[in-house]
Amino acid sequence: MGLSHLVLGKISKAWGLKGELKVQSCADSIVMAAGLSTVCLKGAGSDLVEYTVEQVRQAGSAWILRLRGVQTIEQAERLVGCELLLPRSAAPILPEGTYYQADLIGLRVVTEEGRKLGRIVGILETGANDVYVVHGEGSEWLLPATREVVRTVDLAREIMLVRLLEGMIEAEAV
Repeated sequence: MGLSHLVLGKISKAWGLKGELKVQSCADSIVMAAGLSTVCLKGAGSDLVEYTVEQVRQAGSAWILRLRGVQTIEQAERLVGCELLLPRSAAPILPEGTYYQADLIGLRVVTEEGRKLGRIVGILETGANDVYVVHGEGSEWLLPATREVVRTVDLAREIMLVRLLEGMIEAEAV
């Protein structure tokens, strides 16, 4: 929480022979990167490295990214597994009541009655609305990201307050 960068995705493989990179985007759409001039890459245990974006294009559910200075398949392969990050200062300001998914992962989920359900560990994109995957002690809940269910989000306190609908807990407990 409160990180200086948003994770846009992860480089899954080298693409073609000219150093392009295939990126599996995180839930936050990498479309943001299409308008960016620079992005940062971070490998496991390594520092952030800034790159100039030359091109971003969609390929199915993935994205193909060309970065200045990455021109061969060998250079591209060295970046596989790196996270693609966007400085938060460069991220568009979201409308009131909307959040970057990276900010929601890890929030504690509490019902209006004060019952602690667990933490958000993932977000499923279903088309109609996103679904929050919440892991608690020995249980998992799938909560629809609707105004009816999500009452408030407090990023400073890392809490999402939810209203459980009739039958939701019994039906959703896995």
